[in-house]
Amino acid sequence: MQSCTDCIPCFVRQAQETLKRIIADDDALSHRTLQRVLREAADFPLEQTPPAMAQTIHRIIREETGNLDPYAEIKTESTRIALELAPKAREIIDASDDPFTMALRFSIAGNIMDFALMSIWDDFETGNFIESTAGQLLNDSGVRNLREAVEKAETILILGDNVGEAVFDKLFIEQLKNKRVIYAVKGAPVINDVTLQDARDSGLDEVAELVENGSDAPGTILDDCPETFRDLFDRVDLVIAKGQANYETLSTCQRPLFFLTRIKCPVIGTHIGEPVGSWVVKEHKGILS
Repeated sequence: MQSCTDCIPCFVRQAQETLKRIIADDDALSHRTLQRVLREAADFPLEQTPPAMAQTIHRIIREETGNLDPYAEIKTESTRIALELAPKAREIIDASDDPFTMALRFSIAGNIMDFALMSIWDDFETGNFIESTAGQLLNDSGVRNLREAVEKAETILILGDNVGEAVFDKLFIEQLKNKRVIYAVKGAPVINDVTLQDARDSGLDEVAELVENGSDAPGTILDDCPETFRDLFDRVDLVIAKGQANYETLSTCQRPLFFLTRIKCPVIGTHIGEPVGSWVVKEHKGILS
């Protein structure tokens, strides 16, 4: 998926909000960092994906501030909240007539923990999270096709997205019985995307093999990943990609896969053909070379 001009102010806003959080008392450093961001945004080729620009912006922020993981505190809090909610979610999944679909709902629901797009964090809407998730409608054809693909697959690669969301991915993986599940995380911190330690803190090592994709970009920019990861991506029976950034980076890839996300960006909503707020289980049949 290519970028568009609407992406540019979003990049700048994201950078400014990050700087306010980590160096609010240093106007000179914030100004210098934003100047670099603005120069990069002005020259950014729109034929590249939005996560490619996000990768550049967050490298600038880390370089200028010396903070290698600006979202560390938010990630810790995200995991804490998600782990508190997980037991009740698991109860509902276990009691459901269709545990697979119910677990899928919670895996998608966790995608709301996306601080690249949230200006104000409201404690993850914990008040009605469980109830609203349990009753959320999903597109029947997407769920049916994913279930059939899971049943046929022996090896499943899940491309993780955000910290906190990863806790609910674990609940979904628990439904993938007798499957070899591999969970891919980022090779280095970027925004609040899940890294190896974040995945372990979420308990994912109890239900899946954990692998790093070798990249510090949001989503999965395959050209930025090492050959070993690209080989794994091509070799597994089924790929499930979580979150908007994975859609942005993989919507034109050659291999078939499934996207799971909540649509929070109108540009992505237009590209997918669904309104903002939709919960998406989308099959991608692959693009022939």
